[in-house]
Amino acid sequence: MKLFKYILTLSLVALTAASCLKGKGSDFEDVSEASFEAAVSPAQIVADGEEAAVFTAKYGQRILSADDVKVFDAADDSELSLPELRFTTETAGTYNFYLTYNDGAEEHRSETLTVEAVAKGDNPGNDEVDLGKTDDKGLTVSLSTTVIQAGVDRAVMVVRFDGEVLADGYDIYDAKSNTPADLPRATLTADDGTAYELPVVTASEAGTMSYWVAYKTHNTAKNPATVTAVTFAVPERPADSQPDNTSFVHRAMLTQFTGLGCGYCPYMIAALETLSENTDYASKYVLTVAHTYSGDPYHPGVNVDDAMGIKSYPAVVCDMGRKIDNYGYEANITNLKKMIDLSMAAPAKAGISAAMDVRDNTLVIRMTVKAAETNDYRVGAWVMEDGLSGHQYNYGMTGDYDFDTHNNVIRVVDSRYAPNNVSGHAVGTLGAGKLADKLFVINLDPAWKQENMHVALFVTALDEKGNRYVTNVVAVDSLTGTIGFEYE
Repeated sequence: MKLFKYILTLSLVALTAASCLKGKGSDFEDVSEASFEAAVSPAQIVADGEEAAVFTAKYGQRILSADDVKVFDAADDSELSLPELRFTTETAGTYNFYLTYNDGAEEHRSETLTVEAVAKGDNPGNDEVDLGKTDDKGLTVSLSTTVIQAGVDRAVMVVRFDGEVLADGYDIYDAKSNTPADLPRATLTADDGTAYELPVVTASEAGTMSYWVAYKTHNTAKNPATVTAVTFAVPERPADSQPDNTSFVHRAMLTQFTGLGCGYCPYMIAALETLSENTDYASKYVLTVAHTYSGDPYHPGVNVDDAMGIKSYPAVVCDMGRKIDNYGYEANITNLKKMIDLSMAAPAKAGISAAMDVRDNTLVIRMTVKAAETNDYRVGAWVMEDGLSGHQYNYGMTGDYDFDTHNNVIRVVDSRYAPNNVSGHAVGTLGAGKLADKLFVINLDPAWKQENMHVALFVTALDEKGNRYVTNVVAVDSLTGTIGFEYE
């Protein structure tokens, strides 16, 4: 390797000093305490002979090239010829490497770097991306997944302009720092045989990464693409036991609006508890409880009451549409039944399956919607907790009820479509029998008791008048496990 000598002379009156810096870096690079570092990304590739794991190395602040370093197979210490520091293989397996660099005074060796090559078709990195033309206008960015397992998975980024995939010509920026981001690339092939070198997002530890793209005079800075890395395997879609079936078990979604300081709310609480013991109705609905009245300590943090037009308490809204107010215990029971009957009169337009897991107060849910008819669908996940204590004001409701223990209390509302709209995250228009996934990443308060928590997952659709409502909902009684589509 060539060595370059730089001399800087500074004369001030009678003082002269000289400094000689040695190395390939900038003229004033101090490498006296520089360290050698190397990495590989992605750490998992498809063994197709095309997809590559790319090695990077630096000495101090200087990025090293393939001419500067040597790559060795850690299994037998044999040197490999990787001109562009790109490793590909057609043989599945685990490969270990290390890199070396000689700074002219000594040779440095990296830690062992591991690449997992998975047989083609095993989908190691959530690579289910459609590379065909879309109807989108302008500059758009899509991801193969929004949640990855750190050190294992990757998210493939697809940049389009007016629906056409861009092979190059755009720049990617880290949305947190607004600085250029140099993401590794993976080769994916479209159905027409066109091969694209697409950016991929990986992570070595848990965290959130956001990126925006600039292309000519366009950018996506106001709508960055975000990927969350977690420490555990991302839940997979449950198998569909009846792929050709689109007749789903249907449930209504009841949202009770209440609060500890609401003295008339016990009349609705008692009515709902009585309804839950009615075998003709108990399995026909899922109850969610919003403590949004007058500064309640269990407020969910989102104004669900404003989103559903609540003006008085207590109230119950069915499917984010029909509403009843308080007319006394007996009348409330009758009105609740009527709302549920009206909801059940129409079949569900979609079914729901889900898989979920939770670690270190991070809940990940993969929710899958299956359409029974063509419609525009949105989805939401509400996390609830049972067994919360609080003195309930009571203006005269009697009976054997524990009004001071509160169940089905909404803790997290993950369905905001707009500031005052909680009808769900868009999954698009689906034809009958088609599927769409939504990944939720929900941070849980450590003070909440996870063993007392459960989830309501719902899907909303448009009716014949263009109004949006909940067309189906399922209850998951814990924060882990799977539920399949429920068919009639």
